[in-house]
Amino acid sequence: MCEPASLTFTGPIVSGRSFRALLFVACLLPAAATDAQQFVSTGRDTLRGLTGLEIVVESLSPELQRAGLSTEALRSAIERRLHSAGVTVYPSQRANPGPAQPYLYLHTNAISLEQGSLFAVAIQVQVRQTLQSLVTGSKIVDAMTWDSHDVVVLQAPRMGEIQAEIQSHVDRFVEDWAAVH
Repeated sequence: MCEPASLTFTGPIVSGRSFRALLFVACLLPAAATDAQQFVSTGRDTLRGLTGLEIVVESLSPELQRAGLSTEALRSAIERRLHSAGVTVYPSQRANPGPAQPYLYLHTNAISLEQGSLFAVAIQVQVRQTLQSLVTGSKIVDAMTWDSHDVVVLQAPRMGEIQAEIQSHVDRFVEDWAAVH
């Protein structure tokens, strides 16, 4: 049984084939977030002891680019928010002196519904870092240790709301960071 992430509707109720597509996306989001990482502890305690992190924004889908979003604008907004909260942002993982080499990762994906009048947008904000196995001593590179995700359904002209939704996930990260630092 799928346990969908928080599903936010900002437009009219979706029905028929579009609803099935939306439900499919909602069911896949949590699976993608935890794929092959169920053994890694997650949550605010995994942020304890980190001195800062890099920001990585995944390439945006053409739908999001046409709506006026850009990876650089999103990255800059995230960086401003982290700086205002006192979180050190490193320009690269190599610049980070810590052994975990953590980074804040933003991934978004959008699909068009109802012939383009609605969009379902999956948003994932994660902290990923290098961990060491207690059993083998080997390094687990790129382990997701903190996660906030959502699927938002909205009307095409209202795509600017995605920035506010992303910011709410970054705010959750800042709250958890502040709680352990």
